[in-house]
Amino acid sequence: MSVFDRPTSKELLEAVIDFIDAEIKSDSYPANKKFKFQIVLNVLNIVKREVETGKAINEKFAKLGSKLINEENFTIEKLSEKIRKQEINYDDQSLIDFLYELTEEKIKIDNPKYK
Repeated sequence: MSVFDRPTSKELLEAVIDFIDAEIKSDSYPANKKFKFQIVLNVLNIVKREVETGKAINEKFAKLGSKLINEENFTIEKLSEKIRKQEINYDDQSLIDFLYELTEEKIKIDNPKYK
């Protein structure tokens, strides 16, 4: 449920992305400006993917992280502290699996073509 009216943040992002994409493909801009617009377009696409999936990813890793650190309220800072204090060994397979899966999810947001 959302208290906000349409257009949604996702719809607004999509509109801006579509506009910039159409402008980049037109012949009205020199190559150096198209390059700058492409950077902006890439940033907006990252934001869009995070808006679409960020909440689910955060919830998933909060649960996995809580299990990993044996605490209810997981944070990356708490995980880092436990590693620093050697309460969790850096070569623990569950830590490696957690970090690997987290990295994969972040790459899907930042650059889904990379995988």
